[in-house]
Amino acid sequence: MNELSRYKLRCRRGMKELDFVLERYLKNHFPQADAEEIQRFDELLELQDPNLFGILFQTEATPEQYQALAAKIRSLA
Repeated sequence: MNELSRYKLRCRRGMKELDFVLERYLKNHFPQADAEEIQRFDELLELQDPNLFGILFQTEATPEQYQALAAKIRSLA
């Protein structure tokens, strides 16, 4: 299983909205992501679904370290 396949599995969440935006990010931006962005993405994927949803859909404050990545992911929604 390659790296992209592993990330596809990790992006399958319990919320359809999260599945949609995370899979679009993987398709459109992940292949060009640098090491720092991949690290931030890993950290985001470790969050529980309600927290991740809050950050990506702006129902809670986005921690500074995730702002650029969250904005990139949001732009695909």
